[in-house]
Amino acid sequence: MKADSAPVPLQGSFQAQEEDGELDLGQLLSTLWSGRWTIVAFVAAACVLGILYLIAARPVYESNGMVQVEQNAKSMGGGMGDLASLFGAPMETEAEIQILKSRMVLGKVISALKLEVQAEASYFPIFGRFIARKRVEGDALQPALFTNSRYAWGGEKLEVTQFTVPETLLGEPFRLTALGNGQFSLQDPEDDSKIWRGQVGVLLSAESSAGPITLFVQELRSHPGTRFSVVRLSFMEVLTNLQKHLKVVEAGKQSGVISLTVRGPSASYVADVIQQMEDAYLRQNVERRSAEAQQSLEFLQQQLPEIKGRVDAAQAKLNEYQLKQGSVNVTKETELVLQQSVDFETKRLELMGQRQQATQRFTAQHPVVQALDAQIRALDSEQANIKKRTETLPETQQEVLSLMRELEVNSQIYTTLLNSAQELQVAKAGTVGNVRIIDYPLIPNKKTSPVSVVVGAISVFIGLVLGVGFLFLQKALFRGVNRPDEVERVLGLPTYAAVPYTGRQKRVALALRRKQEGTHILAEVEPDNVAIEALRSLRTSLQFALLEAQNNIVMLTGPTPGLGKSFVSMNLAAVLAKSGKKVVVVDCDLRRGYLHRYIGETAAPGISDYVAGNADMQSVIRKTPVAGLSLIANGTIPPNPSELLLHERFVQFLKHLSETYDLVIVDTPPVLPVTDASIIGRMAGCVLMVLKEGEHPMRMVEETVRRLRQAGVQLRGIIFNQVGIRGGGYGYYSSYYTYSYSNKYGAAPR
Repeated sequence: MKADSAPVPLQGSFQAQEEDGELDLGQLLSTLWSGRWTIVAFVAAACVLGILYLIAARPVYESNGMVQVEQNAKSMGGGMGDLASLFGAPMETEAEIQILKSRMVLGKVISALKLEVQAEASYFPIFGRFIARKRVEGDALQPALFTNSRYAWGGEKLEVTQFTVPETLLGEPFRLTALGNGQFSLQDPEDDSKIWRGQVGVLLSAESSAGPITLFVQELRSHPGTRFSVVRLSFMEVLTNLQKHLKVVEAGKQSGVISLTVRGPSASYVADVIQQMEDAYLRQNVERRSAEAQQSLEFLQQQLPEIKGRVDAAQAKLNEYQLKQGSVNVTKETELVLQQSVDFETKRLELMGQRQQATQRFTAQHPVVQALDAQIRALDSEQANIKKRTETLPETQQEVLSLMRELEVNSQIYTTLLNSAQELQVAKAGTVGNVRIIDYPLIPNKKTSPVSVVVGAISVFIGLVLGVGFLFLQKALFRGVNRPDEVERVLGLPTYAAVPYTGRQKRVALALRRKQEGTHILAEVEPDNVAIEALRSLRTSLQFALLEAQNNIVMLTGPTPGLGKSFVSMNLAAVLAKSGKKVVVVDCDLRRGYLHRYIGETAAPGISDYVAGNADMQSVIRKTPVAGLSLIANGTIPPNPSELLLHERFVQFLKHLSETYDLVIVDTPPVLPVTDASIIGRMAGCVLMVLKEGEHPMRMVEETVRRLRQAGVQLRGIIFNQVGIRGGGYGYYSSYYTYSYSNKYGAAPR
């Protein structure tokens, strides 16, 4: 019977109702939820890598100390404080920080701790070092985990106090092997045949391929056969590495307190480095202050004889003048002028001394030198004024004033320099510098990094980022069709149904894979399931579609395997049978069909056996637990399935079924791998293609349709299956299938 117009499929029902923003968010959440196990896998893998990192990574320890830089040289007393201003101000904190980082200080640390020589035991790959750390108990040597092991397992120690190598072998590891009884062997890194034997406490001298080497082992504690690596590094390499892990900063703005922090591979190492740094810095500061005092003392000792001569000469001139002129009374005005002149001259000489010292450190254009020059010019101006006042005095007073001023100035300078020289002698012998150690380092009792919590958090974060990134990259590179309207828009094919994916379907699929006995037809065991409700909607649409079909044969196919096509075929047939129709479902997937498992039976005898003449028609038609529904299994797997479907017996068989039953549901293999569906499709009155949500790119769907049409098969529409399997919910389709019945087992599945 033909209808006047084509049936109206569910095409209009699937237009998106959401706004663009809401749809994008829904797709985002759907993608994340569908790939949750992928994300979990990435997070788990990242956490495993994080654990391996924690096991394999060398621990880093940190220790610190503090020193204070006093801005004034108080230890030298008040007189020497004036001298400090005469011979230069003390260093600023920033300068002291640079001194702490200098080769002068760090070089002494490297030398004292012998950091240029590195000796380390050989550990089992990845987790050997971790095990050795966990097994250490004091200085006790732990037993080896493997017999005749060359690896260290805890408690091993090698102390090398001297190791010299040719320059070409700097940085090259020498292999040292413990032999027992304090003996060891040393192998040339460039010539494996050269092996020297040595004894603990005895200097080993040998001739390597590159030149002479010397090695002195102070202590060796290990099992015989344990291997060590001994390396001599260049001074610059050690210095650069130490500076890289050293932090020297001022603790507080203009506090004068400097904080020292160093990071390293062992707790004792970092504490020793800070201790040696503080000691070396303190020593150099004391030595520098002592050297400054010595330099100033030498300068004064050079000046004292000259100044003493000036004093004696001035005294002689004054005495000679008084003998010649007799007693001369000095007026008060002359005394005042004399005092001012002496003060100005003394100050000028002090400034000249400061300038002489400053020019040894700075150029004439330096602000310090220019400031001193300005002060000297000001004093010269004052001296000029004094000279003018002196010229107004009587000639006798002028002469006496000149002689007394010369004597007074030289006497004051001589006395000042003599006192300073005595103070410098005391300071040179007992100076303590202008720095003091506030905090000595402590041996840290736990590592600074890696921190388990931090590594764990970073691992989880990286795993999440990689997992989410992988999902969206996969989605971008392999974008499956998620919405029926995409197919409708591109191919013009209507969507007849969207079958949701439920938890019960998972259990049915598992039972089928395990070939469990019993009935696994969901429409029979759980008729109110939301997926079955969708198939009832398909039943209604299908009845309209068959009105203009050439026969009552309905073929279901798909692009690729694994779409749930067999589930749709069997349960659609059951739904049709429950509506009072006489229905037969035929498994024409002669290679991998398994419809027989839904009723717990075997594949043979089936359609392949009938077409091959090995079974009659009645023997291949089986009853099912669903009233009105029969099943024809695929049968014995033939060597030539496609040729079997072209056989006349198969064509006549389908015609007989079409005449005998109200509806014939044919489940066929996928289109793209084999041609079986194209052969059967020409005999069917209605052909529907099953698509799995998000599984197929549009180009794959287009290719499937193209092949069917090339074979003369008229595709009527699409069934979207397993909707929500990727998003964990029905999302786009939720409004159509939220209504369901309660069942005897409880609430309807969500």
